[in-house]
Formats: sequence, structure tokens, C-alpha cells
Amino acid sequence: MKLQYSHLDLIAFLVFVACWFGYDWFAKRHANDRPSLLTVMNPFRERWFQQTLTRENRIVDSALVSNLLHSATFFSSTTILVLGGLLALFGSVEKSVEVFENLPFAQRTSQQLLEAKIVLLILLFIYALVKFTWSVRQFNFVTILVGSISPNTALDEHDQSIASRAAGIMKLAGENFGQGLRAYYFALAALLWFVQPLFFIVGTAVVTIMLYRMEFHSRTLDVLNGEED
Repeated sequence: MKLQYSHLDLIAFLVFVACWFGYDWFAKRHANDRPSLLTVMNPFRERWFQQTLTRENRIVDSALVSNLLHSATFFSSTTILVLGGLLALFGSVEKSVEVFENLPFAQRTSQQLLEAKIVLLILLFIYALVKFTWSVRQFNFVTILVGSISPNTALDEHDQSIASRAAGIMKLAGENFGQGLRAYYFALAALLWFVQPLFFIVGTAVVTIMLYRMEFHSRTLDVLNGEED
């Protein structure tokens, strides 16, 4: 069955794809020239696990990792619920067409195009689920590494190596968690496509600019850099 769409729908989708892949490409390369939230936090992660070596009792470290693990687990569970709702919506598209057309400023759309919009959301949240669950596993790996470090009275070079590896896995976990959150932000923009493609384009642009400002020009970044007023 041929998908019925307008030229503006196609343009909106292409803008979304360009921003989704383009921002990821840009952010990784721009971080080499300008500090980002991710790169600024990495030295703190390294310092954290160097301090872990000096502690006699590492309950504090375990509690901190557990707190991060809880956040990733929460988003993983939430994403599963969202996916369940989207799959249910996909199964009742015929009844949903009239509902979406009654939204303010909404334009008429075909059932096939509405299905495509729902599929886009499903793919975004599947991506988020993969990223969140992978970060959960990585936080678990960090917990194991911390538990394998010798008491501070019997440290050796191997323990130094374990601490460095724990910091490295923590960096990866933080990166995956951030990418999962990014999928949520872009999903908010994709929701506007259910109203009309022009809103979708504007929403995608706003989300991309917002992500850039949070990552590279936020007050939080200034404070972490020690540049607060």
C-alpha cells in the first residue's frame, strides 16, 4: 500500500533525520574544541575512583553508583511502559485518526501516514531503551569493579588499573544515559508531527538548539568549569 504524504511531511521528516544524526556527529567533534557537559564531568569521574582507593570503607561509593543505577533503571522501566502504550496505539490506528484530526491546528492525515508517525516514535523509544538498559549493565560492571579493589592497606598497581577501568566504564555509562535522554527530547519533537509537519520542523529545531545550549553553553557547564559569576 502506497504511503500518502505531503511534500511538507517529507521535508519535516528529512529535517528530523538530519538533526538527529547531525547533532550526534556535531556534538562529538565540537567537544574536541569546546568543553561539554560530558567532557567536563569525565575528570571528576576519574578523581572519584582515585579517591575510592583511599577509602577504608567504600559504602559511599556503592551508594553513589546505586543512585546512578536507580536513575537508569527508572528510565528503562518508563520507556517500556511508553513502548507498550505506543504498541497499543498502533493496534487501534483506525480509531485514532479522527482523534488526532480534532486536535487544534491539526491537518488531515491518512491512516498509513499516522502509522508511520507512530513507528517513528516506537523506533526512538526502542533506541532509548537500548541505551538505558546498556547503561544499567555498565553501572553494574562499575559496582563489581569497585568491589574487586583491595582494602586501602593492601593496594597495588592492579588496583590502580581497576580504578581507571571503573572510571572508563562510568564515562561510557554516562554517555549512553545521555543518549537515551536525547531520544526522549527528540520524541517530544516527533509528537508535534501528529498535529502538522510545520510544527514538527519547528519542534525539531527547538530541541536541537536546546540540546546544544544545555551541552555547550549552559550555566551548569559554567559552574562545573569554575566560570560562574
